This record gives sequence, C-alpha cells and structure tokens, in this order.
Amino acid sequence: MFLDRKSLWPHLRRWEERAADRDGPFRLRFGTLFVADADAARDILVDSAGDYLSQSGFFRLGPESLPPAVRGEASRELLRALARHDLPASFDLDSALGEVRDGRGRLRHQRWGVELVRRYFAPVIAHRSHTGINALVDAYVTSSVVADDIVGHVLRRSHRTVPAIRAGLADQLGRLPAREGGTRDLVDLVLGLPGELSPGDRAQLLQRLVLSTVGFTGVALEWVVMLGVQHGYDTPDVRQEQIHRLVREVLRLYPTAWRLIRVAAADHDIAGVQVHEGEHVLIGTHAIHRSAAVWDRPLDFRPSRWEQPTDDQRRSYLPFGKGDGMCPANGFAVKALEHLGHLILRTHRGHVRLRTRKPHVRTLLAPPAGWTRLVPAPAPER
Repeated sequence: MFLDRKSLWPHLRRWEERAADRDGPFRLRFGTLFVADADAARDILVDSAGDYLSQSGFFRLGPESLPPAVRGEASRELLRALARHDLPASFDLDSALGEVRDGRGRLRHQRWGVELVRRYFAPVIAHRSHTGINALVDAYVTSSVVADDIVGHVLRRSHRTVPAIRAGLADQLGRLPAREGGTRDLVDLVLGLPGELSPGDRAQLLQRLVLSTVGFTGVALEWVVMLGVQHGYDTPDVRQEQIHRLVREVLRLYPTAWRLIRVAAADHDIAGVQVHEGEHVLIGTHAIHRSAAVWDRPLDFRPSRWEQPTDDQRRSYLPFGKGDGMCPANGFAVKALEHLGHLILRTHRGHVRLRTRKPHVRTLLAPPAGWTRLVPAPAPER
C-alpha cells in the first residue's frame, strides 16, 4: 500500500497534523480511511468488531487469520511456554552486549535491540537442541526483521532470502513430531496447532511469532535505552518504577506498531463516515498517542505523566491494539522491556550519537540512524 518508500516518518507527521485539524476520520490520498480518535479506534477493535474481518497480525497464513478459537489457544500456549523459563535469571547481559556490538564497540540503532532480544527469548523460541531451526531463525532475524521490516533493504535489492528460510523451516518442522508433555517453545506451539496445516504453514506461523516476540520488542528496547540515556536514567540509582514509566512513555510517543489495519466486513459508519465492505481502515496509533486533546504537551517526552494518568489517557493508550486482534506480545514484551531496560541502565553509562533526528518508519517505528555506546558503571565506593 505505501511501504514502497524508504521511510514514512514525514507521512506520519503530516497525518498527525491533519488529524489535529479535523473532527473525525478522513481519507488518505490513496483512499484508506484514517482514524485518529481513541473512541472510534476502540469501537473498531472491540465494540463493533463484527463489522470487520477477524484479523491477527501474527496468527495468520497470508491474509487469512486462523480461527479465533485456535488463536486463543495458541496465545495461552505461548504464555505457558514463557512460564516454563526464568528468562531474567538465565540471561547473561554482558555476553549478549558483547555479541551485538559492532567492531568499534557501538550498539547500532535499528539492529542491536532485535539481536539482543533474540538472545533473551532464545529458550522460548526454540530449544537449543533444534540446531537447524535456531540457525534459520537467526538468518530470518537478520535478513527480514532487520533488513526488511526495520531498515527497508528490500527496496534496493531483490529479496529472495525469506522464502528460502521458510522452506528450510518447513523442512525442519516436517521432521519433528508434535511434542507431548506441554509446550516448551514456539516450535512446540506451531507443531501442536490443530487443523490441516502443512509444514510450510507452520513455518510461516513460526516466522510471524518470531517477528512478534523479537522484532517489536527489540525495536522498543532501543528506544528505551536511547531515551533513557538521553534523559539521565543511566544511573545505579534508577528505580524499577521509574523504568516502568519510562517504558510506557516510550511506547506512547514512539509506538513500534504505529498503525493497526482492519478490513470492513460490511457497510457501516465510523463516527459519521460511511465505510464500505472490503475497505481498509487504518488506525493511526501514533496520532492517537500524540493528540493534544488527550495529552498535555504531547510531543514532549515526559515519563512523569504516567504517575497519575487520566481515564482518557488510559483509553487512548493502544501500543498493542485491543480486542481479538491484540498483539500476542503484549504482556511479556512489557515485562521484558522493563527488566532489560532496568538492567542495562542501572549497570551502564551511555552515550548516544545520531546521524539524523528523524525516526525511521517502515513496518516498525525505529530510532533514528546512529548508535549508542554503553560502558560498565564504576563500582560504588564503600
């Protein structure tokens, strides 16, 4: 639709400005209806969901979502898999940082967060005994999540890697039986899904779950650390509740999932605007999160606003969507961001260098090009 551009940030800002001047939804140049009102958005996602095709960004095959009952059980299995692992206790931050730094010791934006979160969630994605699958997941993260969804290299070259990775995953999954005794990882999850799913279908679902688990969380972690360093959170005295507010403000001002798209299943109205069956509706999360009608000084980075948020602010906060199509990374992603953000900022001092001040927007809303350098904090004096 519009992801053929290198970065969409100028378009997002323009849509925000148009939303501020209009009372209700409006159509973009290419015809899609743009919604920037929280009440209308929640009506689409929750209250009037029957007017839209059942949709999931991750539990789907091509454009078709899995049945709601299957998606619900898959989400529960994902939580069970997470519960089997003590990720904070098993994660070696120093080792992971060493592996994701470049040759000059820098953490390159639009890359390092995804690679670090891939290591953090490694036990949940695939058991270490799945050597071939883990190698293919690493290749997918590098060649698709980073190169395509974040940076947009696919615009400059023919992109043949992802189908080859999917074929490799299908071959690996096709050799494995469904595991008995509970879901251990995402591999077990996709193998255990009911229905007439081919190994290729299950490989596609595994790729989408990796994007959900690693891509969105990794990009958000870069924002948390970069803005935390810039605003003085990199101190041994930083408290967990400060990081909690920091994460919430990051996801407000720079929501990784900057838009939610729904397809109308029948003719109906949205806030007085006629929508026809088959029409696409784009909910601008970024615009809702930056509305001056809801947020005081909305473009300012102010984590303190989360000390006492208003009811309107709570209703207007949609970083993971709402309703049946809500991102499956919702709860555990926030916990991971708070844990990793606190661990990194409490134990390191940082320095940020940017080549531009504009965020980079493709499938995901990523930090500006540049890098962050972290050095271990000196031991406290006794």
